[in-house]
Amino acid sequence: EKISKSLGNVIDPVELVETYGVDPTRFFLMSEVTFGNDGDFSDEKMIYKVNANLSNELGNLNQRILTLVFKNCDGAVPVEIGEFTKEDEELLATARSLRERTGKEIASQSIHKYVDHMISMVWDANKYIDVQAPWVLKKTDPERMKTVLYVLMEVMRHVAILYQPLMPTSSNVILDQLNVPKDERGFEHLEKEECKIQLGREISKPKAVFPRFEVPTAAVSAETVKA
Repeated sequence: EKISKSLGNVIDPVELVETYGVDPTRFFLMSEVTFGNDGDFSDEKMIYKVNANLSNELGNLNQRILTLVFKNCDGAVPVEIGEFTKEDEELLATARSLRERTGKEIASQSIHKYVDHMISMVWDANKYIDVQAPWVLKKTDPERMKTVLYVLMEVMRHVAILYQPLMPTSSNVILDQLNVPKDERGFEHLEKEECKIQLGREISKPKAVFPRFEVPTAAVSAETVKA
């Protein structure tokens, strides 16, 4: 049903921010509500979306990568890495093309499609880490493990930089953990050779970026309202 003061179903954005935080609220609204049009909102829909795309996919990926680096590479980007494989190059190429693809969506005010590209990039990175299995490589091929982790950190640098307009605080937490200098976080730094993840650079101890929300019992049966 439509939001209406007379129906008493108005959604207070301040309450959303107080409940879910600024970045998750921004993420949900920009991914689920097409710019200039109506969109569906319910607490359970927001919780499922934020938990899936932010906590489970992006946040967990970041945690997995940096935990492996912190524990197995002496708390720093590997000093040496091997040659990139076809799979490495494909993932890096997808990350490098992300700025152009998202830029086209912003030019047409298709912010929700911008978010779709970002989500897809994180999916690709999660698939890559599952296939490459660096936790196995640390026993069977430590040098390959270092290369895989480097590729993933470079992909995360692209993801975090390009997520800044949507989720500035959370993106910068990820960039802080990657130890990307604060003056190298603009879009113009994405393809500069000197701004890529630097070998041997120390990283911060990883910590959770996105909280996981529980679906309230009352929300399960709540009606979806139009936002």
